[in-house]
Amino acid sequence: MSRITEKEWLEDFQDFVNSEGSKVPDDISSAILKKVQSDLQPSSWLIFAKLLSIHAVVGTLSLGICNQFGLNPFHTDFSLSDYFMKFGDSTCMVLCGVLFVSATLLLYRFLVLPEELLILRKTAWLQIFGLSAISLGVFMALGAQITLAIAFLWLLGAMVGGTTIAMIPRRTTIFAL
Repeated sequence: MSRITEKEWLEDFQDFVNSEGSKVPDDISSAILKKVQSDLQPSSWLIFAKLLSIHAVVGTLSLGICNQFGLNPFHTDFSLSDYFMKFGDSTCMVLCGVLFVSATLLLYRFLVLPEELLILRKTAWLQIFGLSAISLGVFMALGAQITLAIAFLWLLGAMVGGTTIAMIPRRTTIFAL
């Protein structure tokens, strides 16, 4: 393999700069433009799918430290819900909702692209409500006894906690709060 000299490299570069080039076919140009637009403005459904995937893992793990509605899949002895109950049932439900959804949003913020975070911010209430409603449905499917009042308090906590985390500017860390 022969090495080109600096002079040859500069001549090739100058030829490149001086060339007019050839026209890019319209279908290729259009495909590239569509790809860039989709990358800069991802689908809200795609964002929700990523959020739900992360939530499936984080939500399950969070049940290990804070049993929700009596569900304790890891059969742990410690639960933050025992501590939260010292403030009353209502406060416990709000705090459990905050913890359950906020943990997901904290991890989500670090795993996605800035463009996806912008879309999440635009649709935060809807995305977090959907995530919370699905979570309540899964809890009920797993046998949790949930009353409307308790579900409302948990949902309130989930919505406030989730949207608060979603709206924090990207460069801010949780430690700077």
